[in-house]
Amino acid sequence: MTDDLLFAPGVTSIQVKCWDCGHTVLMTPDQVPAGLTDHEFEKRAVCRCGTGWPQITKYPKKMPMSM
Repeated sequence: MTDDLLFAPGVTSIQVKCWDCGHTVLMTPDQVPAGLTDHEFEKRAVCRCGTGWPQITKYPKKMPMSM
């Protein structure tokens, strides 16, 4: 099950944004441990303002599937 991996196949970078102060960081796969899930990353992530709960946007975004 690779859908919950932070860097699933096809994801080249992520944008992590703090919900409170808006601080944004771009990260690549070589900056985090391999096999890290979204949930594990969210538990570990703490902004420099001292809060947690990051908003994560993955790039490239998945293309919508049409029928």
